[in-house]
Amino acid sequence: MATNAKTVNVNVNIPKTITVLLSPLPDRQRDVVTKRYGLKDGKRRTLEEIGNQYKITRERVRQIENDAKAALLESEHMEKFDPFYERMIAHFNEHGGMRPEHKLFDEDARKFFSDTLEKEIARAYLHFLLSLHDQFVRHPENEKFHAVWALKNVNPSVAKRTLEKVEEQLHAHKETVSKEQVLSWLAEMSDEKRAHVLESHLAASKTIGTNVYGEYGMAHWPEINTRGVRDKAYLVLKKHARPMHFKEIVDHINTTFALRKEAHPQTVHNELIKNRRFVLVGRGMYALSDWGYQPGKVYDVLMRVLGDAGRPLSKEEIVDAVMKERNVKLNTILLNLQNKTNFEKTADGKFALRR
Repeated sequence: MATNAKTVNVNVNIPKTITVLLSPLPDRQRDVVTKRYGLKDGKRRTLEEIGNQYKITRERVRQIENDAKAALLESEHMEKFDPFYERMIAHFNEHGGMRPEHKLFDEDARKFFSDTLEKEIARAYLHFLLSLHDQFVRHPENEKFHAVWALKNVNPSVAKRTLEKVEEQLHAHKETVSKEQVLSWLAEMSDEKRAHVLESHLAASKTIGTNVYGEYGMAHWPEINTRGVRDKAYLVLKKHARPMHFKEIVDHINTTFALRKEAHPQTVHNELIKNRRFVLVGRGMYALSDWGYQPGKVYDVLMRVLGDAGRPLSKEEIVDAVMKERNVKLNTILLNLQNKTNFEKTADGKFALRR
């Protein structure tokens, strides 16, 4: 194809040039191509849908589509797209030669078309034009990876193997990590060092995900895939790393997550009460059991503190130990120590479990 970037303004003329490109096709071929790529309304039709309309088989529709594309490639109008393809190849090279399809169509498409063009139509045009050029290859999705477009001389499996090694790192780490950490792992495991390229590769993974705080982990972890207010409350507490009142947790849920309907304080409180991941440590205050907190009232904590000590403890030692687990007033602890059925005061003024 001839290249003359000055002859075409891709942001303005691409839609018009596509119309000109398609116009010489027979009516049925033009209609099949238009519907297959959603060039009019942004909605792609399946082979079966088009076949039902024309009362022909899916394979016949595929043949008509292939015949149409073969004719388009022979058209003199194709050279008008050369500046567009030059920009697109450069764009791919800037991202390491490959780009996840959802990033390409949802984020990148707008860079190549006029802002006045509807997003769905821009995606349709981009898909259509990529499919017409032999430099671009679509690699379909599977259980672990999203669909990826790559330059024909780039093998996405190299990046995918690196991503699988990062999965192993995350499994071993067992905790969410920062973007910087996961990109550092990727850089160590591959020849690619550019952060924006590694981030693009990372977006191809279905098994590695990110949460609202920009932390990365396995996509199925509750810290990443927060399905309900319970998971969201867990993530809020984990992020802030301190006990919080349930109303404060609710405020963070409502301001941090894109919810269709605001979380209700009583709903969140009910979830915190009945789930073992959360421990009530004070009036309305909750902590995570992951932090070493154990369920129970102040009385239960006193029993455990004195039992674990295996010796009498002073009032100050007991208060200090209990305060590490519960956000309660001093008098609450002292009142519980007055339970003579379970606690006794030694001659030196210390407290022990009654034998």
